[in-house]
Amino acid sequence: MAPRLHGAGRRPLRSDMRKRFPTGSRLAVLTPTMLTLAAACALRRPAAIPVATPQDARIARAVQARLDAEPSIGGGAIRAEVRAATVLLYGSVHGIGAWQCAITDAGLVPGVRSVVDYLVLERGPRDVHCLAPAPAASHDTTGT
Repeated sequence: MAPRLHGAGRRPLRSDMRKRFPTGSRLAVLTPTMLTLAAACALRRPAAIPVATPQDARIARAVQARLDAEPSIGGGAIRAEVRAATVLLYGSVHGIGAWQCAITDAGLVPGVRSVVDYLVLERGPRDVHCLAPAPAASHDTTGT
């Protein structure tokens, strides 16, 4: 039996295509393709693990001292770790103002490349008096 044609007589109907290519044969074609794709993705190099620099201990002490001295944050509420000059902040703060203050304080320590916060934000004041200077309107630090 000849396949029924669709439209102007150019393409077979979809139901005829399903009869000619059953689901099992479609899976037989797709499975090797998916396995090849998965193997190619596995060949990617893993992300580089940051290596501790000799300055990390100094940076950690300076950041922790700065955070402990900040009255708007509350001494001991935040713990700072440093990995490859990236500061990681853990703990909780009361209000968005204290959150901004903690991140600004940590970023102002010499040698810090970036600050990653894992802080829990609790209900509190929006504006606080922070000992750190307010961040500049532009984040461009190249001087241009």
